[in-house]
Amino acid sequence: MDEPSTAEESTPPSNRRVAGTRRSFLRWAGIAAAGTAVVATGAKALSSGGSGGGSAVAANTSPLPTPVATLPPQLRSLASTPNLNIEGITPLMTPNDDFFRIDTALSVPRVDLANWRLEIKGKVRTPFSISYDELLAMPQVEAPITLACVSNRVGGTLIGTAMWQGVELRTLLDRAGVEPSGEQIVGTSVDGYNAG
Repeated sequence: MDEPSTAEESTPPSNRRVAGTRRSFLRWAGIAAAGTAVVATGAKALSSGGSGGGSAVAANTSPLPTPVATLPPQLRSLASTPNLNIEGITPLMTPNDDFFRIDTALSVPRVDLANWRLEIKGKVRTPFSISYDELLAMPQVEAPITLACVSNRVGGTLIGTAMWQGVELRTLLDRAGVEPSGEQIVGTSVDGYNAG
């Protein structure tokens, strides 16, 4: 005799709502976007090379703040591991000059750090904007982050790992107070490109 099926069993897997999806998304978005939220913090490193077409960012001579959270010693040694010098094997950490650059702009956008602002708005209780200097004044974390282009093919070169320093996205989202209906993050670059 067949047992009755539950509503969940009769719902196609693609239509099932996974518990904690929003929270999981925000957690992973915070981790994956640690580098994204700190692109401004990395502006000094980017302006020193690797853009392939001149300086992408106005020079910033101010020192970076000391991170409040750093890598444990075992990971710190991993980050400083030299290139293995084996043909076909890339180093564990990608030098800035070798980091991939993908964009849709015909020319590299120039960022005026004195006037640049990060805006957190949308489905949040307390929208706000923050200047570059205010972002630098917030507690910083440092972590090795691997970034891969969505268009990277298996074995492709559009991937790199670097030490990123900056403010965790989760800190900024907590400050804004994401509403329960907020399920997606959309970023807009200085040249108007949207992704998310």
